[in-house]
Amino acid sequence: MKKNIIFPFDDLLVKGAIFSIYGDMGPEAVFFYPFPNDSSFSFPVMENHIASNFEQRNFMQIAVKSISLLLVDYSFEDEKNLHLEDVNIFGVLPYPDINCIALTYFTYFFSEVRKRFIPVSLSLLVHENKRSFVYDSINRLRKPTKEFTKYLIDLCKNNNIYSELEGQEYWEAVLTKFIDFFGAIQKIQNQPISPITKKRRIKILFTGLESTGKTSFILTVKRKFSGLPTILPSTEPISEPLNFLGTTIMKWDIPGQKDLREAILENSEIYLFESDVIYYFIDVMNPRINESLEFLNKVMEKIHEYDSKIPIIFIITKVDEDVASTVEVKDAIAEIKEAHLKIVGDHPYKFFNTSIFSIYSVLNAFSYGLRNLSPNREMIEHLLWGFLAKNEFITGLLVNENGLVLAAQQVNVKGPEQILDAKQIFEIAAPQFAILAKQFKDFDEKTSDSIRYQFSEKNIVILKRFSVEDFTFFYIFYTKKPDSIKNLEKNFPEFLDRIRNLLLLYIR
Repeated sequence: MKKNIIFPFDDLLVKGAIFSIYGDMGPEAVFFYPFPNDSSFSFPVMENHIASNFEQRNFMQIAVKSISLLLVDYSFEDEKNLHLEDVNIFGVLPYPDINCIALTYFTYFFSEVRKRFIPVSLSLLVHENKRSFVYDSINRLRKPTKEFTKYLIDLCKNNNIYSELEGQEYWEAVLTKFIDFFGAIQKIQNQPISPITKKRRIKILFTGLESTGKTSFILTVKRKFSGLPTILPSTEPISEPLNFLGTTIMKWDIPGQKDLREAILENSEIYLFESDVIYYFIDVMNPRINESLEFLNKVMEKIHEYDSKIPIIFIITKVDEDVASTVEVKDAIAEIKEAHLKIVGDHPYKFFNTSIFSIYSVLNAFSYGLRNLSPNREMIEHLLWGFLAKNEFITGLLVNENGLVLAAQQVNVKGPEQILDAKQIFEIAAPQFAILAKQFKDFDEKTSDSIRYQFSEKNIVILKRFSVEDFTFFYIFYTKKPDSIKNLEKNFPEFLDRIRNLLLLYIR
């Protein structure tokens, strides 16, 4: 057996990288490293870079899956589809035949020679038992992965490389770039932000000043409305495990009283370190902006100490429907955003206006933080967009049986037609989640069922239930064309096959 005597990354968790192109004969692995043990060509130093665990057919499988999965049904041969150059999708795909998952980057480039857009992918193979490295490091892996892919794309564009055969004469130059790329990954691995474990655990924090609605928000998410009238202020940090699509989430509710806030900051390594999301609460009716800014500034100082990019989801509470459109509330929201953004700077953030009387506003805000932890959100939303466009739907929402929004997309609508927004669509369908989940819980996992709501000749909402393993999901589709329903029944099974594995790896 040939031995890796040059490959300097024996302890690297990424065991291979495959660059694939949709060429004249379909998807093909053009550049890859290390080399499969039955590679069809060689050059002098190749035998020192063999990967005995991989074969050529494995790389072909990866090329076909990583590209074919993400090709939606619009034509990528149309030169006018300039938006394809803006497609930059990351996700995790399973390859059980080789006991690996792959962090996959998918994009397009326009070929002046072929006069069409060319889909490409770069796949980084990691053993399935080490998958947490991908989930925990995906944000840091994005930059070097995109930069290396751009190098390979430019090489292919400048030299008309669209197949493995056409790329062979460039291997010696490409090899040094692969080594540099693996070296960049090694640096990321050597500075982990959390322990590498087989099963992922997510940590989320709820914080802000006292009486800003944290507990009410949590009770609304958990549907424990009976507890709302008797809420008492939290007097100590409360940790509670939650289960989300098979992944354990540790929820920390951090008290907002001033003396307790100080204690939290003094022990920030317990609460802030290795956190995945911070939900920061502000009461629109009593924002206490100066005090809130003082606390947020101290939180940000601690975050910067840990060199963390943990996103902050700002939850502006008590934006009830009867006051949301008043000048006073609109001005308060604008002031809250402007003041707090001065503290946040370029740190990842998102603002949500919520009310416990609008369950969608609460679930959508909570869902946003969780779905942005999923490496497969971009893939699922890309496929959802393609499905909407093909079947003449306007809006699509993917939710679980608890109403958490896992993906949302909308196709542009031309003209002045009035359309329902996502909130209206959700609130139309939401009451049916629990009913359908209970009614069909004993059915086969392939079973799906639909409920149709037609409010006028041109306003139709369809609730589509389906199961993946032990999990129940719902797609909510909105259309103004009755014929879209026929398209849904015809094309949904193939669409479900494409996203099934993406859902299983959604966050775990």
